[in-house]
Amino acid sequence: MKKAMIALVASLMMNGVNVQANEAVEKKKNLIVTQEVTVQQVVDKYIKAAGGIDKVKAIKNMEMNMETEIQGMTLVIKAVTDQEHNRLLNLTKMNGNQVAKTVIKDNKGKVVSMGQEQDLTEDQLNSMKSQTFVFPELFYEELGYEVSYGGTEDVEGEAAYKLLLKDASGVETSEFYSVESGLKLKTESEAAGTVSYKDYMEVDGIMVPSKMVIANAMMPAPMEAKITSVVFNQALDSGLFEF
Repeated sequence: MKKAMIALVASLMMNGVNVQANEAVEKKKNLIVTQEVTVQQVVDKYIKAAGGIDKVKAIKNMEMNMETEIQGMTLVIKAVTDQEHNRLLNLTKMNGNQVAKTVIKDNKGKVVSMGQEQDLTEDQLNSMKSQTFVFPELFYEELGYEVSYGGTEDVEGEAAYKLLLKDASGVETSEFYSVESGLKLKTESEAAGTVSYKDYMEVDGIMVPSKMVIANAMMPAPMEAKITSVVFNQALDSGLFEF
């Protein structure tokens, strides 16, 4: 059971009342809703908050390393996004041993989990294609996404703009961006659950979360992953992306 749960988590990594106070919050929320914005305005604000269009467009690849615990065991997760060559690696290890690996390259993908291999279907590739971009918000048209503005919602006490995405396979995802800061707060979908982005830090002029909290109906409790390092624009070994 432990091994099965670890494999599941790894795959998800490539959710007494003060009436007067509630009324005040609701009034504030309603005021925000009336201030309609466009998808482009939400994206532009996010890109500006993340470091600015020039710095964001200069990113060719990113390696992010994370650590988390599940059932008393430490998992080390490496995610490499090679935007320049449309490649992706998600690798999860426990005690130095590979638990799960996902690779996308040359419009093909494969998942290896607990010794079992599976090729990604066309629909799965369509749904994961955005992960080959560090900031997919700049590539919605190229990705073939339908994107619309879904108003505002409360995300852990913070007002957030909501963007509704539908990929080429019809899979729907919601993205939430802080009204105040512009930064991304949460990604939510029925298939993958919820990923919350917290405690942003600056790395080479780019704002990235220092931790992510993953919640899914199939997980017994939310899982917190701490980002241990982020590296941009390094020379990548092609061997990383071997199936």
